[in-house]
Amino acid sequence: MLYLNVEVNGYKFKALVDSGAQATIMSPSCAEACGIMRLVDKRFAGVAKGVGVANIIGRVHSAQIKIGPLFLPCSFTVMEGKAVELLLGLDMLKRHQASIDLAKDKLIIQGVEVPFLGESEIPKDSEEAYQAEEKVPGPAGTTIGARSGAVTAPSEPAGRSTSGAPQAGPSGPSGVPPARTFPREHIDQLKALGSSEEKAIQALEATGGNVEFAASLIFSDE
Repeated sequence: MLYLNVEVNGYKFKALVDSGAQATIMSPSCAEACGIMRLVDKRFAGVAKGVGVANIIGRVHSAQIKIGPLFLPCSFTVMEGKAVELLLGLDMLKRHQASIDLAKDKLIIQGVEVPFLGESEIPKDSEEAYQAEEKVPGPAGTTIGARSGAVTAPSEPAGRSTSGAPQAGPSGPSGVPPARTFPREHIDQLKALGSSEEKAIQALEATGGNVEFAASLIFSDE
């Protein structure tokens, strides 16, 4: 479990770094404490795919996060049912070209080395809940943590579902539906965030049509 001390809008807390999670996710209570609930875009509200209790409140498209001496722009999906206050996912790590150095036990971001917290500093309740949480199927063969919302990549080769059954039909070998099957309103939502139609469709294809995670991919490429 890799944790960092972070700060958002003056509120200090511990964040879990998880490169296996596709999106950066914040709990509603943390968003309230940070004073950024007013920034939540509720057009992205919904329910995490395959997780009936993980309600998505919406998305904060840009807020400043302090990691070590650095102040960095970051986007958050605000989701209920998390085991941690903030989970820093792959979208944020890629956006700032961060690397996890396990030999040094540090997160290296923009040339700055930020040490991970020691075992005694890790929130025990969050650690136990995160490790024991149920995993459920997500889009495009991924799995989603029922409480944390952590998205992990498929363990099976492309073209197979998590059960090992081949994907068939018009979706093709990747199991991703063709662009014409995506709802027009989902494409328009991503275009409203400044994306081109082509990029919006590509993001939807990459995430199996999940508009919340597609938005994360678009922002991580900026």
